[in-house]
Amino acid sequence: MVALQSEVPREATSRALLLAAIVATLALVSCAILWLFKSQAPGADFSCFWAGATVALHGAERLYDFRYITELQGWPLGPVSLRPFIYPPSALFLFAPFAIAPYWLDYALWVLATGGLFLWAARKAGSPWWLMLAPPVALVMFCGQVTLLIGGLVIGGLVLLPRKPVLAGVLFGLAAAVKPQLLVLVPVALLAEGRWRTLASAGATGAALVAASVMVWGLEPWLAWHSALQRFQALIFPEPRMIAALITPYGFLLGHGLNGAWAFLLAPLAIWLAWSTFRRSADVADRSLAIFAGALLVSPYAMNYEAALFAPAVAAYLARTDQRRWLAFAVAGVVCLCALPHYSIFSILAALVLLALRSGAAPIDGTR
Repeated sequence: MVALQSEVPREATSRALLLAAIVATLALVSCAILWLFKSQAPGADFSCFWAGATVALHGAERLYDFRYITELQGWPLGPVSLRPFIYPPSALFLFAPFAIAPYWLDYALWVLATGGLFLWAARKAGSPWWLMLAPPVALVMFCGQVTLLIGGLVIGGLVLLPRKPVLAGVLFGLAAAVKPQLLVLVPVALLAEGRWRTLASAGATGAALVAASVMVWGLEPWLAWHSALQRFQALIFPEPRMIAALITPYGFLLGHGLNGAWAFLLAPLAIWLAWSTFRRSADVADRSLAIFAGALLVSPYAMNYEAALFAPAVAAYLARTDQRRWLAFAVAGVVCLCALPHYSIFSILAALVLLALRSGAAPIDGTR
């Protein structure tokens, strides 16, 4: 009996040490992001949002003119490297505040604001602070991508869902106005719980932003956006370097010479993930992982930095060192956050493994 009791603190100590080693490894891998300085300056993706918002502040006639937006950025990547604005006009309301000050100040404010929102939402969902050390999170901050904004809004909405369902819907609507493809499963998840008020407020928020964009810039930018999506796909999908950086099954199939549309056959799995997870678990970590992993399963275009959306859930799981099968969570979590380019698909596969490991757990309240 005494020997059995001594095994418990010993196991707890070994898990704590392994967790510390994992966090240190994540931080070390994140430092490798500094090598990007050799090929691009910080904010390479933020510059696209900044340019689009800058144009919109003076009229949106050339918002989806790829060459004009690229020249406006003045980015030193060569004249043939197009860097278009490809987000819907409704996203401009969230980008415009970060196109007023000088560029580098706008970039710094963007990283601080979106990173702060992401960290706040993740902490409320039970994640430790060190999730910000995850390599995909560091990559997003370096590039100035929109991923932390989407993650913060969606996870924040999940945190608020039990107590403030209308406000949760507003956050979902704001996120959908920027990257609707990442919220494709939110309606399924809300239907699973009968969250009609949240669905209504999300729809009303999205509709209000669309209507406001039409009032400010007219209907033409929406028609131009639809055409720009097709031109953007024609620009990206023939490029092997870009295909290799895709995280989605669609991109994996393309990279191996197959028809990416076969990935849409995963739609039933994605829907089941969202529905079953929201039916069985109140844990925000489980719910966010199901929403984002399911969306990436069926999205044609999503880059490897979108793995940052998994970081809050992975960090929350790893912080629970007293749970059963913790070592399995640790292995899957590291793979989820450290999948290399050309193998980004393993981030999604690891996320699915984590959800499978969690499927046997009792429902818990993941908010605080």
